[in-house]
Amino acid sequence: MEKFEVGEAVIYNNGTSLQLGIVKRICDNGDLFINYHTGDTAARTPIEYVHKIKNLYAFHIYRLDAEGNERKPNEVKL
Repeated sequence: MEKFEVGEAVIYNNGTSLQLGIVKRICDNGDLFINYHTGDTAARTPIEYVHKIKNLYAFHIYRLDAEGNERKPNEVKL
């Protein structure tokens, strides 16, 4: 099973679509709390539906916070 880090950009496959998110917290059982939108609320997501972005080195991923400010994945507020 892949290991994820807080602040990492990931892809969530919910069966009908793919969603980009930022890992906010890792649960004891391995599930992840992921930010999928601009707010600080995160959704608990089963780890088996989350995938690493293998070519993330080729992109700059920024997330907008609730105020519209850009944040890099490793700058997500916890």
